[in-house]
Amino acid sequence: MTLRRPLAAVLGASFALTLPFAASAQDFNDDTRFELRLSGFQSDSSIRFAGTGTATNGEDTENAEGAGTLDIGKRWRPRGELAFRLTPRQTLRLNHYDLRRDRGWRFEGDWIDPGSIFDEVTLPGDPVEVPSVDFDGKVSFRLTTLSYDFAVVDTPTIEWAVGIGLTQASLKARASGSSSGTTELDPRFEQLEWSRTRTAPGLGTRLTWTPAPRWRMELQGQYLDTRWGDFTEERGHYERGALMAEYLVTDNIAVHVGYDWFRLKLANDYTASFDAPGETDIGTIDIAGVLSGQLKVHGPVAGVTFRF
Repeated sequence: MTLRRPLAAVLGASFALTLPFAASAQDFNDDTRFELRLSGFQSDSSIRFAGTGTATNGEDTENAEGAGTLDIGKRWRPRGELAFRLTPRQTLRLNHYDLRRDRGWRFEGDWIDPGSIFDEVTLPGDPVEVPSVDFDGKVSFRLTTLSYDFAVVDTPTIEWAVGIGLTQASLKARASGSSSGTTELDPRFEQLEWSRTRTAPGLGTRLTWTPAPRWRMELQGQYLDTRWGDFTEERGHYERGALMAEYLVTDNIAVHVGYDWFRLKLANDYTASFDAPGETDIGTIDIAGVLSGQLKVHGPVAGVTFRF
């Protein structure tokens, strides 16, 4: 009886001493070669269009501008990131996004009186029957980046890396619309499909902070100019930022949560010319301006990291 108590105390003390060593074995600073992050991305997307223009007939000039935003909505989509460590300071990284949206709009049809459209202008004519219209749109946007980064600062707690890579974007859009027809108009159905895949080089940076053996915080940034490659024919740039926190559950598995954000901005110049009606005595009107568009995607990220 007297021997069991010291033996139990020794075994208990030995077990307690092994806990810190077992915990310290799970460390983000271990020399792993591969890391695979599989995440769910609740992307909130919107597209904004804007335009400015100047019209002149050589004597008088008028300026105009307008903008509008189309909210595409929220949806969970898969996201993946693969890191392959070449050396302690050199890493190859692959990032992939897959965004898809389906939206539909419907106009029930109505009778419209042309004379009631504008308060300042009285338009003659009887009410016009406008048919019901159904419109469906589908957009698929895939973004893949392969980059090489080098750790300029490499300490047990802080790592700051700069990188260069190649980004490929694939955008596909499909729209279909149908109208019911009226006594004056026949029913119609139209469908449009468009796709484009382009690449461009880009710059990136990464800041990693390991405050404790099992915890890691990471901040990523990326930028590219569309004129660096054949990303688009329009002027613009792509920018991305991501913040992530990870907790190491075992030597090979971690869980992560974070927030991801990226934006693609494009702009293009346009010109047009037309002759005003002769009775107005205005002559030829020349128009020049800029059309711009912006795709913005952001939302929370959560998933699992595999390390081996």
